[in-house]
Amino acid sequence: MNLLQMSFSGAVLIVAIVLIRAIAIHKLPKNTFIVLWGIVILRLLIPFSIPSMFSFYSFVGYHTPSGIWTGTLPAVNPEAAIPQGQQELINQANPQTVNPAVDVSVVSELSDVTDIIDITDISAPILIWCAGMVICALFFIISYYRSRLEFRTALPVHNEFIEQWQRAHRIKRTISIRQSDRISTPLTYGILHPVILMPKKTDWEDTVQLQYVLLHEYMHICRYDTVIKLMAAAALCLHWFNPFVWAMYVLFNRDIELACDECVVHHLGEKSKSAYACMLISMEAEKSGLTPFCNNFSKNAIEERITAIMKIKKNTLSAILIAAGLIVCVTTTFATSALDTASQTQKLSTIPDTNFTDEEYEKLVSLQFDGYEDMTVTQFRNRVLELTDTIEYKKLLDRFSQDEALYELKDTNEIASFLFYILDPLTAEKWQSRGFGGYTQTNFSDASDNAMLEYFLTLNIEDGDKLTVREYEKTRSAVGDELKAILQNTTTEQLQDEEFMKQTIDAKIDSVEKQWDTDKLKMAVEYSFTPLSIPETEDENRLTAVQNEEEIYTYGKATEEDYQSLLALKTPGYQDMSLADFNMHLLEWANESYERMEKINMETAANDYSIPLSTDDKTFVALTVRVSGMENAEFVKSEYTGDPEQDPILGGNTLEKQTGEGGYAAWSSMYYQYSYHISDKEAVTVGERDRSIGGMENDIKEFWDGTDIEDLLKMTESDVIEKLNEIAAKNSNDKIVITIREDGIGFESMDERYKI
Repeated sequence: MNLLQMSFSGAVLIVAIVLIRAIAIHKLPKNTFIVLWGIVILRLLIPFSIPSMFSFYSFVGYHTPSGIWTGTLPAVNPEAAIPQGQQELINQANPQTVNPAVDVSVVSELSDVTDIIDITDISAPILIWCAGMVICALFFIISYYRSRLEFRTALPVHNEFIEQWQRAHRIKRTISIRQSDRISTPLTYGILHPVILMPKKTDWEDTVQLQYVLLHEYMHICRYDTVIKLMAAAALCLHWFNPFVWAMYVLFNRDIELACDECVVHHLGEKSKSAYACMLISMEAEKSGLTPFCNNFSKNAIEERITAIMKIKKNTLSAILIAAGLIVCVTTTFATSALDTASQTQKLSTIPDTNFTDEEYEKLVSLQFDGYEDMTVTQFRNRVLELTDTIEYKKLLDRFSQDEALYELKDTNEIASFLFYILDPLTAEKWQSRGFGGYTQTNFSDASDNAMLEYFLTLNIEDGDKLTVREYEKTRSAVGDELKAILQNTTTEQLQDEEFMKQTIDAKIDSVEKQWDTDKLKMAVEYSFTPLSIPETEDENRLTAVQNEEEIYTYGKATEEDYQSLLALKTPGYQDMSLADFNMHLLEWANESYERMEKINMETAANDYSIPLSTDDKTFVALTVRVSGMENAEFVKSEYTGDPEQDPILGGNTLEKQTGEGGYAAWSSMYYQYSYHISDKEAVTVGERDRSIGGMENDIKEFWDGTDIEDLLKMTESDVIEKLNEIAAKNSNDKIVITIREDGIGFESMDERYKI
């Protein structure tokens, strides 16, 4: 956001607060307006804003990366000559933001030279702004310095009343009370070492008046009003050219006094209002010269202060809620920026390794002007070509269209989609005909080759004077979506039948052409289909792999009797047994027949059981028995070696996922291991252990299966480890602690696809 944009946004906010102030100054707590002015000051000092769908600028149609002020006025190179007729064209496109009497080159130059981030040269507007800022700053600094020099002559006040008052009003910062013959009204200055400075002619015997005066200045100190005034002065110096900021500065100082008056009355009680107002009237009306960053107790806007004091009432809950709601509404409406192309530009500007600046992205965004979708293709082409009729602009658009990072976002980012699917095709030299490639494929993890449909859609514009941009883009996206949906509605057997699939695809293309082909836009679709190649069953695939290993099934296949003997351990309520008891029963069963145990272990590893098992029985064998067997193995090893029992290590699995495009593939694979620790097997039941370990395995599978390949390609091994640690923490408890073995994690990804 440049300086003019900040100033304009601040001015709009100031106008809104002034109107609210005129209506509700005596109806709301005075601190309401201090908060509102604080928001204005931040708006004037902070060079960025938060986008909001409720922003005032969203409703009036002002959209820039900063969210405000410049509308859809395209960025213009101040060094390039404006083509004849371009000013009229811009006025027509942006009637709400462009003054026909203002030369665009002047607007562009002002916008460029006031950008406080990207100033590259020194010009007259910059020098004028700098000179004004320096003069304002020097004025405040010199005035404050002169005042402090005079305040040095002030003498400390020591009397019984002052000492009692200081003891009753202690804060972390030490407050000094002094008197000076250089001032005629009380004031406060200093931040870390605050000083209440009283006129020398103060009547120290009038303790009632002193109580009011000192309490008022004490409130200034407690509220850090000097700090807020310093920020307001900084905003005024930065925006000295804006008359609304001067008005803000005056009203802000008034409201600081009103807020302090309200605090005093609330502190002393409403019965003190009359006496406090009379005290104000009796105070000296003369000022002690300009004392910036000090809080004066003077008759500045005395009528307003007295009126406000007399109308002060106890803050009710309803008044506080109304004030809070008003602050939220004003901030959301006027202190935020439009939620439109601004957020898209911000996303684009954060693309890794990008060579584009925010200003260059803004030039791209400006071409997505309001109502472009309802223009005819001819109107859109003419508008864009005239707005970009400079060598620099054309070179910039060429760079955009060749950018790999932008291209990768074309299906997920609005601006990238606009560039590659609308702007580039419709403004190219051969704009009447354009081809768009795409693909879709199945994702069977056990397929040697997934089914893939690659297509190339050619759109031929027959009548650019009638075809709208919306119709063009809707046709492209709708045809692509229908082609991509073909593989989703077919069975595995149909996907393996190449002839059937070609007939299905041809029928769909005929249907699409009848639906979307018109006298304004013609289409042609070419495609290539690769059928699904997958083993008959997953179990057969695993069995073949197992049989190729020499030592597998050394003892042959397990018998029904073998399984029945093992399933005998699955007694009613076995899940409520302690692990110590169940593991001991399993160890006794294994000791009865080593061969029987090995047969079942091998079949479990191959997921190939020699007898039919129910789902519940498979879970018992593959989870409960397998994990308890590993615990027993560590127990037996510990008994033989005398070493402490080690934690079982599980996992050792590799998960893979891939996709393809243009004959090349993108893939990710993950290998993982984890261990778990149970300090007391007597205190943990079989069910508790199985829920933790089973939940761990299920959550890892859900993470892998549920994460899109495009998201996996963006992840690093550290990201994967972090995710696995989250899953481990989720399935751990005070009895069972699961730990990811980071040295046993392997994650690899590669994207070898190329653009069609």
